[in-house]
Amino acid sequence: MKPPRSADNELILGLVSVSDRASQGIYEDKGIPALEAWCRKAVKTPVKIHKRLIADERFDIEKTLRELVDIVGCDLILTTGGTGPARRDVTPEATLAVATREMPGFGEQMRAISGHFVPTAILSRQVGVLRETPDHAALILNLPGQPKAIAETLEGLKDESGKSLVNGIFAAVPYCIDLIGGPYIETNEDVVKAFRPKSARRTVSQSADSVKETAAAAPKAEPKAEHKPATAAAPQSAPQPAPQPQPKTPAFAPKDILTVMPRSGARPRLTCVWLHGMGVDNSDFAPFADEIEHVGGPACRFVLPNAPMRTLSRSPDYPPLRAWYDIPGRNIDDAEDEFGIRASSARVAQLIDELEAEGVPRHTIVLGGFSQGAAISLFTGLRLAGPIGGICALSGYLPLAGRLFSEAAPAARRTPIFIAHGDFDSVVPAVMAERSAEVIAQIDPTLITRTYPIDHEVCANEMRDIAAFLNSIAQHA
Repeated sequence: MKPPRSADNELILGLVSVSDRASQGIYEDKGIPALEAWCRKAVKTPVKIHKRLIADERFDIEKTLRELVDIVGCDLILTTGGTGPARRDVTPEATLAVATREMPGFGEQMRAISGHFVPTAILSRQVGVLRETPDHAALILNLPGQPKAIAETLEGLKDESGKSLVNGIFAAVPYCIDLIGGPYIETNEDVVKAFRPKSARRTVSQSADSVKETAAAAPKAEPKAEHKPATAAAPQSAPQPAPQPQPKTPAFAPKDILTVMPRSGARPRLTCVWLHGMGVDNSDFAPFADEIEHVGGPACRFVLPNAPMRTLSRSPDYPPLRAWYDIPGRNIDDAEDEFGIRASSARVAQLIDELEAEGVPRHTIVLGGFSQGAAISLFTGLRLAGPIGGICALSGYLPLAGRLFSEAAPAARRTPIFIAHGDFDSVVPAVMAERSAEVIAQIDPTLITRTYPIDHEVCANEMRDIAAFLNSIAQHA
């Protein structure tokens, strides 16, 4: 989803100051005020600024950069601080961790500028990178920590007459943002002159959107009628019967569906479509109906489908196993298997429709799962056209998170969601669950999240929280 702008050429700018002591209030932060003052002086086009003051913690820096790009929609992020060789200086590592591509020229030019003033410029480790999602991209630049050095790095060096001796890095920023699909930025040339090739220069009134609108408004030639020679009227044939709709193939074959009722014999109040994790089958969660009831949850019918058998790309020599989608990369979210994710999601959505057609009210259906099953539950549940009773995701994450804002259905805002995760999960890192929750919370602020001191598993306290979540749904069913 494109970030909201008050004008087509508005720059959405993130300013991040990384400092342990300033973030603790020990002294006043000077980085953000210096950055904001310079940017407002240098940029002529509208600017919306988002500020963050954080500690020298790699996790916090990564989390902040992802939030500013993926959720806020910043086109440009400028960081200050944390780029030296000290052990607490981890801004470059965090920046590279969230990057999709590095822009090494920015770091090289920053050190070249600082080298005119201090020999210790070679100790600086600033980097410039791009972070790209399917719908948006941003340029992230690490800047020095001192206000004077910030201005010198951005503006470059000039002689007494104002002639540029060494170009500052900001001269290349507007064109870079053009190339990655951002707004057209104009600068105050008394501060810094933006460089663009002649073919890329235009006035603000010649924005890409206005060009498209002009083209759309231009009159179009009416298509000429096709002239065919007159022929004798064909004899009228007997009316043909309308084609009958073909029965739709079920989402899952009967042999791949396991339905479990609570052994107590209680009438189920909810129907839980529950998706197993990778490498097991639908029998893995067969005991769940009794276990949920045992810890005080409602009586539930569990509908347990089997994932297809597949060979994982990262382990081609291993036998096929059950998985909802492929894992092509070394990490779970590397080169995500979009085709497999969407195919499994479509089958699960169809299964829910089939249950509704059988007479199960949608508001009594809960979609949930564990690990990969949790991932498909979140992906599918947030895109269902009609709301369901709830979504319950254990030890999982949100696949293709960058697509959520453009694809989430309005019904997602009315669907209760529960996400649970282990603090020490060795399969799906806790940071992935936390980032997923941050994205989902922008769609559904009532999201419930819980963490537990466990690995990739389910614990007793978690079971009680699941039961409480299901009880809250059953009360309104």
